[in-house]
Amino acid sequence: MPFIPVPQKVKNSEDSIYMASKTIRAKTYIFLIALSLNLLSHTSYIFAFDRPSESDMPLSMEINGKSISLQNLAPPITESDKTLNDGANIYIKNCVLCHGDLLDGKGLYSESFYPSPANFLLPQSILSKPKSYTFWRVMKGGSGLPKKYEPWNSAMPAWEGVLTENQVWKVIHFIYEKSKKLSSTTTQHVSEPSLENGGKVYSENCSVCHGEKGAGDGPGAKVSSPFPRNFIKGHIKLRSTPFGKIPTDKDLFEAITNGSKGTTMPSWEHLSEEDRLSLVLYLKSLSKKFAKFIKKGKTHKIVVIPDPPKFTLASLERGEKLFIQSCSACHGVRGRSDGASTKKIVNIATDSIWPRNLSKPWKFRRGDKRKQIFQTLRTGLSLTAMPRFSPRIFKDEQIWDLVNYVQTLSPSQKPETPKFLNVKKVDGPLPDTPNDPTWKAVDSNFFPLAGQIIKSEKIIYPIVDNVVVKALHNGKDIAFYLHWDDPTVDPILKKMTTVEESPVPPLPAHLQTDEPEEQLSEELKPQEFPDSIAIQFPSSINDGNERPYFLNGDSEHPVNLWKWSSHPMKALEFTATGIKKINVQKNSSQNLTSKVSYKYGRYFLVMKRPLTTPDAKVDTQFRSGQTTPIAFNIWNGSAGETGSKKVISSWFNMILE
Repeated sequence: MPFIPVPQKVKNSEDSIYMASKTIRAKTYIFLIALSLNLLSHTSYIFAFDRPSESDMPLSMEINGKSISLQNLAPPITESDKTLNDGANIYIKNCVLCHGDLLDGKGLYSESFYPSPANFLLPQSILSKPKSYTFWRVMKGGSGLPKKYEPWNSAMPAWEGVLTENQVWKVIHFIYEKSKKLSSTTTQHVSEPSLENGGKVYSENCSVCHGEKGAGDGPGAKVSSPFPRNFIKGHIKLRSTPFGKIPTDKDLFEAITNGSKGTTMPSWEHLSEEDRLSLVLYLKSLSKKFAKFIKKGKTHKIVVIPDPPKFTLASLERGEKLFIQSCSACHGVRGRSDGASTKKIVNIATDSIWPRNLSKPWKFRRGDKRKQIFQTLRTGLSLTAMPRFSPRIFKDEQIWDLVNYVQTLSPSQKPETPKFLNVKKVDGPLPDTPNDPTWKAVDSNFFPLAGQIIKSEKIIYPIVDNVVVKALHNGKDIAFYLHWDDPTVDPILKKMTTVEESPVPPLPAHLQTDEPEEQLSEELKPQEFPDSIAIQFPSSINDGNERPYFLNGDSEHPVNLWKWSSHPMKALEFTATGIKKINVQKNSSQNLTSKVSYKYGRYFLVMKRPLTTPDAKVDTQFRSGQTTPIAFNIWNGSAGETGSKKVISSWFNMILE
């Protein structure tokens, strides 16, 4: 019998997961009947697992061909200031994107994996266990857990072969020491803010990313995009002051308190108000601009944000015209970062990053409320390509028109990730093109993605961060509709399918001429690496108690990959037994069909295959009522993503009506 969802909310963390008891298994059939009748909310159910305890730790383990006894294993290196500093650097380079700067499991990728990364601040975390236990967990990762914990979705990698034993012990020392400090209820409070205290708080919490002297060059800068702020320049993105002007003390305090959405900069709200005010004093000391500002007797000019007027359709229409003329060159016609000018601006190496994807308001740095968007438009974002909309050119009414239109480019809130992908059963032939109207009546499923950072050839600054999936079957075939945002299309597709790119916006009337623009002939060649997407299934679905490692399985647990690529433009089936062990299946085992299109920064794809095939050894076989694990991989070829450089998801569950 497979493990089944438990009818209650359970915290989505490796530190709070338990195994469904055997008594629950008898309820599987009742659950599946209720599920098929839509009596249960899919999002209210998760697979249940026990978290491994100290008693689950093996007596010994093999590391690089050497047997290490875990019983009474003591760290071979002592805890010292240098050890802790080295451990902090190792943590930032390898762990921070998942476990977070504050070790609370809320890193940049924390919402992209299920179960979410461990929160080291919880009482039942590794702090309650000996360091030998943590050494085992770090070295062997989620894939090295005992058999009884399968199926196991943990994205915790095995660091054996990536980090040395000494490096692992250093990061363990750091995690235990830092976690104890962060979870401690006794903190030393200063009576009032001071520059001296600000320096101490900065050195302990901020220098690892922003650098010892505030130049944005700490070890954490290498895993951050955008780069950590260079405080020597005296600018921050989110201010109440005009573009290019230094921020107020309140601006700095709010930046520290709120953090920055979608970046590695966390909220430091847990620090005392005195510590945060001390930090403001210290940050101002890092740049000469603040002292010059005071010496010249200047005062801050605050950008006033008026109350928004009532929304009207006339305002929306004006906002659309203004957006196309003034914003689409970078943000694109549908706001998906695919503007014609963008490709000349973006340079990840220099931190010239992509314009905000306006279809994902949950990633807006300041926020997605009307006044917040107005303020961003009025102030611009210092040290970026996002300019301010000057009141000398744009009246407040025009800015509100723009705000109204921008809010129509996205859902009102971030879509929830379903625990089950429900494959609806229909009669008749399945739709085989993305623009078939049948798909409009099918539920969308939002699945988050994160960069593959486990293997050495990895992607840290991914552009693609989610995929939307719909699925149908008719008892004979199964079809998947997928769309994902990618601001650049493989040029070769323009020869083979429908491609619509955001055009260069029209010039203002006073700059237009009657002479037609010279049309340059474009030689269409494929980009060096194709854009690709793969749906992943276990090659064999047994009783559900054993599933492959989510990174392409292994030799004992192979996976079946349905991979579409932009060149050659086709979908093929592969068998994988590891992240680098992927083999295309023989021609007689190729049963996929696919159709793709691209419009305004978004790929649309349909892949279809029979539910069952003659080659059951390598092809996943689907049955109604069966729960099937499913995962996703995407490669953005224009960003150099190929092989293990890709974005990935954990396993999710799919069920056919």
